[in-house]
Amino acid sequence: MLKPVFSLLLIFQIIQCTNPPRMVREYIYEIPKSDVLEHCRNVLVKLDYEIDIYASETDILITKPIKIRRVLSRYDYIVFVQVTDRIEIYVAAESGWEESIFFKPGSESTVGGSSLNEKQSEDTLPLSLQKKILIPIHRSMIKQKFRPRKTI
Repeated sequence: MLKPVFSLLLIFQIIQCTNPPRMVREYIYEIPKSDVLEHCRNVLVKLDYEIDIYASETDILITKPIKIRRVLSRYDYIVFVQVTDRIEIYVAAESGWEESIFFKPGSESTVGGSSLNEKQSEDTLPLSLQKKILIPIHRSMIKQKFRPRKTI
């Protein structure tokens, strides 16, 4: 009796984990809101991110696009920080493939140079890439005394 129930729960868990989690992290701050964005900028600069947009009047920060290459795919991502009553860190990504004989995805095409590159926007990156991006940011945010917000 217990084995079928356990098997059913295990299958349900596997089905739930088919997609990686959303690329968002939230932190709670206890310093004045006017200082928070500057601390976040310092964290990202120490991690070798280049800041593209720093808008202290709207409490938004966006990095320049970063490229990550995988075997057949390429990902371009940015880190977006918004300060409200909490700090919200988002990762927005776009995936691309080099056209080859073996792999041609059916998505929006752009011609760049002599080769054809395929691009499409991504809601989620593979979990390994998310960890590669978000774990160093998380560690640095903890060092700055920002607490991770517990999500439901």
